[in-house]
Amino acid sequence: MAQQMALGSSSALPVASAASSKRAVLYGLLGGAAVLAVVYAILAVAVLQALPPATLELRVPTGDAMIAVDTPIVVDRVGLGTRVDDVRVTEYPLDSEGRPTDQRDVPVRYQATQDGSLEGSGVVVRADGSPLLRYDARYELVVRGTGEQWSWTGQKMAPVAAAAVFSTPLSPVPDWPANAVVSIDEPFAIGFNVPISSLDYKIQPEAPSTLSFNADHDIAYISLGDFEQGAQYSVEINGATGASGAPLNAPATATFTMAPALRLVDTNPDRNQKDVAPGLDPVLVFSAPIANPELAADVIQVEPAVDGRFEWLAPNKVQFITEKGFPYSANVELTVKPGPESFKSVDGGFLDDPAMLAYTTRARKSIDVNLTLQRVQLLEDDRVVYTTTASTGVRGAETPVGNWTIQYKMLKTRMRGTNPSGHTYDIPDVPWVMALFDDYALHGAPWRQAWGVPQSNGCVSMPTPNAKYVYDWTPVGTPVHVHY
Repeated sequence: MAQQMALGSSSALPVASAASSKRAVLYGLLGGAAVLAVVYAILAVAVLQALPPATLELRVPTGDAMIAVDTPIVVDRVGLGTRVDDVRVTEYPLDSEGRPTDQRDVPVRYQATQDGSLEGSGVVVRADGSPLLRYDARYELVVRGTGEQWSWTGQKMAPVAAAAVFSTPLSPVPDWPANAVVSIDEPFAIGFNVPISSLDYKIQPEAPSTLSFNADHDIAYISLGDFEQGAQYSVEINGATGASGAPLNAPATATFTMAPALRLVDTNPDRNQKDVAPGLDPVLVFSAPIANPELAADVIQVEPAVDGRFEWLAPNKVQFITEKGFPYSANVELTVKPGPESFKSVDGGFLDDPAMLAYTTRARKSIDVNLTLQRVQLLEDDRVVYTTTASTGVRGAETPVGNWTIQYKMLKTRMRGTNPSGHTYDIPDVPWVMALFDDYALHGAPWRQAWGVPQSNGCVSMPTPNAKYVYDWTPVGTPVHVHY
């Protein structure tokens, strides 16, 4: 009996121990699985956190950089679950100087071009399908969206955004001065608001021309090879391309006038004048101030050649000052050479044809008074051209002999005095008076009835009509020779 109980007791212990071991293994497996789960969870969160953060990136220059109007505006989506929710574009049209003139919202949409779980991209397009960008504008672009963010507390959707400001090139806009007058030595200048790479133009009326630019390529110079002075020309600007690629918005027409031709507008003496005093220094007056007056001696030919110099009385008035005057009875000619190598106005005009002043100096005039013959003779170059009888001073009041000069002339004057006999006289309106010196003169004497004998108080009196002829013929300064 004792042996059986021992055997029975020995048999129950192994059974209980096996059950406990199974439970321990199960608990161990469950604990290991939990640990693995935690580890995997930690690893998953770490992996998710290691992924690129949710962002929106714009492929477009910003700041002062300009972009071509056909440049696509690309939006890159980065990060798990990142998406574009809203796109806004504001357009600011610019004037020729790049200043905003208006503001308007552009209806646009986001158009995906590449999708992916972690990365994607798309472009911004106009809602109506027309080109997004235009010349002469500045744009403000704002893209908003959402993306997944992971943390130990879990996943959430967070806002993301990107913005950019950029501009498109300005179109070339030409500018030129109003009422421009162009010198023959200078081109017509057309300015542009931006540097340009090409210019298409046409001259009207047709004329050969050359085109050049300044160093910055924002001024075009057009020089005419053959033109008419004073004529108006137009430059039809049919096209221009800015250095950034922007084309001319619309054709334009610039006008300018070539400088008018220089002209000789006045002279002293008058052209073709006769009987000019040899001592008169001739004057030439031009239509405009002269830019190169120092050329006077080179471009003005004087005939006959006499010693003298040129003096400018005004910017457009020059006088040839002679040393001793021109010869008597001379054909005087002052000829100004034409062409662009001669005188030029301050506007650049020149004489198309030779300019000439031609006149004739008077003969060498003199008056001969013969007291013996009681005669007055007028001489030109020592040749008698007129003779008249006269009455000179009586005894005691003789006409002084000698060489005198006509000092001045009067149409009429009053004469008073006392003759050698003691009689006084007072004669008003004595005509055609030509003074010699003191009270001595040549004059008319309408009160006299006889001639050819001395009757005056020292003057040389003549019949009134004859005295008028002498008066008209005689210039001031004429020499008078009185003799017996």
